[in-house]
Amino acid sequence: MKAALVLAAIFGMALCDQAPFNYMDLDFTVNDKRSTVWLREASKVTSTQWRREELMAADIGPNMTTLLVEDEDGNIRVEDLVNVEPYLQTSPADVTYYYYSQKHPNNPVKVTADDISPLIKSDFDIKRETFFIIHGWKNSYESEVNKLTKKAILDKQNVNLFAVDWSPIASRNYVSARWAVSDVGKYVADFIKTLAANGLQISRVAIAGHSLGAHVSGNAGSALRGQVDRIVGMDPALPLFSLTSTDGRLDPSDAKFVQVIHTCGGRLGFLAAIGHSDYYPNGGAIQNGCGLDITGTCAHSRAYMYFAESVSLPNGRSFTARQCSSYSDFKNGKCNNNPRSNMGGYEIDKGSRGLYYLRTNGQTPFAQG
Repeated sequence: MKAALVLAAIFGMALCDQAPFNYMDLDFTVNDKRSTVWLREASKVTSTQWRREELMAADIGPNMTTLLVEDEDGNIRVEDLVNVEPYLQTSPADVTYYYYSQKHPNNPVKVTADDISPLIKSDFDIKRETFFIIHGWKNSYESEVNKLTKKAILDKQNVNLFAVDWSPIASRNYVSARWAVSDVGKYVADFIKTLAANGLQISRVAIAGHSLGAHVSGNAGSALRGQVDRIVGMDPALPLFSLTSTDGRLDPSDAKFVQVIHTCGGRLGFLAAIGHSDYYPNGGAIQNGCGLDITGTCAHSRAYMYFAESVSLPNGRSFTARQCSSYSDFKNGKCNNNPRSNMGGYEIDKGSRGLYYLRTNGQTPFAQG
């Protein structure tokens, strides 16, 4: 994503500038005297400790007050989540759909909600499966999440592929974009309904969304009464979303199957499980090869990088994960005999349920399986 979010407040507390942490796991610590939050290795914890399992259950998203935003040039600014007037006006015209296929992987057909006639002149085929990719905040259909995922899919799959562009809304401040995801999801659902009225089977629709786009995907699926085949949530955005309420966010009822890939959990994305199956590469919070990654840009982006790679992997290669109740147990080998599942892939593993952990390489190819 062009801009990255970082957790700068939990329950109104600022991020400490001294932030030692363990790359293999996370331990969140609260210093009551200075009212700050930072990451530390468990052996160094001297104040109240939030264990990883407690953080997974904590509803911290609605209470976040500020974010650090990093642009493409590396400049960082503070995004206020409290003292800001959200711009909530949206319309279906704010969303454009770019159609791609194996025959035309680089020259999309531009389609709008009120005019799908360009599809008639294209090779769009209602008999094929239809895949939607939805970007996140400060992104567009030309962003890396779409480029990588589109190429990975069309290199191997003969499908109808739409890159959803909601950049007129996603380019607004975070608060405005967050509170618009329900509307955008409904617009996407209405577009799918229009295609369905012309013969498309909703049960043969799949959606993948990154960050705020994961929640747009969920809202689209919800508006379609959970009839879509599958949704892949790539590090669904955490700030201003609630764990205890599914209102406006991705949840298992939004599709026949919902898979979630967590890569910046507890900061930019949900650490808590919110799908039918939830995958935690490298623990789901800090990613190998990302370095310090203060803003979380690298870890947050790894979700779509992993998914794109999983779709394009040759036979015999995979992101193999083990079902496990905790990352600590996974690291200590306590889950070595538990069921395995492959994270991602075009079809995804619909037989899996629960939490799955795995390790990745620090650079491409990321998959170790």
